[in-house]
Amino acid sequence: MNILSFLVYDCNLLGFRYWQKNKRVRTLYSNSYKGEYRHPGRVIAMANTLVHNGGLGDRLHGFISMYMFCEKYGCIFKINNCDTFQLREYFEPNEVDWYIDPEEIVYDVNVTEPVKMACTFKKYHGTATQEALFMNRYLKWRMSLKHNKEMHVYTNEHWACTPEVYSHYFHKLFKPSKALQDAITKEKERIGGKYISITLRFQNLFGDFYEGKYPTLPKEEQDKLRDKVLNKIREIHSMQKESTKILVTSDSRSFLDFLKQESYVYTIPGKIVHMSYSNNKDFDVHLKSFVDLMMLADATKLYLLVTKPMFHSGFAESASFINNRPYEVIKF
Repeated sequence: MNILSFLVYDCNLLGFRYWQKNKRVRTLYSNSYKGEYRHPGRVIAMANTLVHNGGLGDRLHGFISMYMFCEKYGCIFKINNCDTFQLREYFEPNEVDWYIDPEEIVYDVNVTEPVKMACTFKKYHGTATQEALFMNRYLKWRMSLKHNKEMHVYTNEHWACTPEVYSHYFHKLFKPSKALQDAITKEKERIGGKYISITLRFQNLFGDFYEGKYPTLPKEEQDKLRDKVLNKIREIHSMQKESTKILVTSDSRSFLDFLKQESYVYTIPGKIVHMSYSNNKDFDVHLKSFVDLMMLADATKLYLLVTKPMFHSGFAESASFINNRPYEVIKF
């Protein structure tokens, strides 16, 4: 056992840090509500404009983790994803009625208790299971202290850390809306059969995807990286026994356009944005992220390609969990 993770999780040192962090989150809420709003025992998984929420993969992990907690302890579970888009426009409730009207929610510490919990097991050299056990204890403790309040939980926790568990809970919670399903069906008709997938995460290396303050490479280094990644894609294609299409997803529109020269490559059209860095509320702006996710979920095998200075994204792995498909990371 790693001594750092043992101290952080098993000795509850992280609990002290989260207590301080959550004091800051509480300052974002008001302290003046005098109404009859009372929903003790209800847990709302939050993604709003108050706290940085991460991308789609992180959000889904957090939502699923909180439902697992609610199922275990008999809590009422809701999801409030209302920063720039409503989740229900893309994913509808399936077996669990998790939708709540954002207008019904009261942001006041007299009746609600905000809790922020970040996924940190890789940072502290622990395991997802080790962190999940700690976070269960921590959240249950917070609920016992605030037993008469509703819990607002901001998290990207990865408690569903195996494909079998994730797939079970994903399909229990979510099904594509009609608009999303229509878009998925259109892309499957275009690709025309089985396919593998390759996912690439450049952040802002090519200067065409704003995400915070990540650097852009000089033109010469961009060209070298572009050619290096293309050669690896060609290598993967050459290893296919059949004439299989390759769905390539990326956060760089310019790189996807560059791949049009490869006849076996299929890319999904549309503008690419990071949902935590976009204020655009247009339905179509965020649709591509959901289509990418669900198209990846149906690939016969998923690859993540990573080379310096690219980012090791968890998006493709999350997609592979949805339908329990083979997944491989290739570092080169």
